[in-house]
Amino acid sequence: MKKLLVLALALTLLTSCGSTPASDSPDSTADVGDQSAEVTTTAPDTDAPEVTTAAPDTTAAVKSDATFECRLDIGVTVTVGAKADDIIKSLTDTLGEPLDYMEAPSCVHEGTDRVYTFDGFTVSTSPDASGTEYVTELSLLSDAVALENGIMIGSPSDDVTSALGSDFEEKFGVRKYSLDGISISITFTDDIVTAFSVSKPI
Repeated sequence: MKKLLVLALALTLLTSCGSTPASDSPDSTADVGDQSAEVTTTAPDTDAPEVTTAAPDTTAAVKSDATFECRLDIGVTVTVGAKADDIIKSLTDTLGEPLDYMEAPSCVHEGTDRVYTFDGFTVSTSPDASGTEYVTELSLLSDAVALENGIMIGSPSDDVTSALGSDFEEKFGVRKYSLDGISISITFTDDIVTAFSVSKPI
């Protein structure tokens, strides 16, 4: 089962480059300033009143700095949305080398996407436009590891609601919590957690 999950992650990593960024700019999240000011035009007839229209709001979205701490019951913390170097070093110092490691060229920014597989979970990282590597996802693979709040593969849905609250969307057995750019996705089969991930795109 664990090998199938790792293989699925590898295929996702290698085939996820079907889309390209919306902008050719090195950093499509750059602050372009406030372009929503009013535009005033004068009609050709000098007796006609001035016509005022609002310009379309083309202000680029600002990258969220939100992070989400996932404290695991094995004594390590993975902070999704944070810089990856110190987190990966902490994991390897505490748990040893990963059981598996995969990498592929990033299809969003220059650099490399990586997946580190440890016993019971994976950590995925990606570079941003500047080349800095961030943790983009934590996925639980088995009941070998749990969050400190007790959520793990095999938890009943009521325990998840008690731990994470009822502010979520659920479709076809997949529950999603959205927290300022952080997404928690949980798959249930017969009201039991069968997949759990916390992610933040870069």
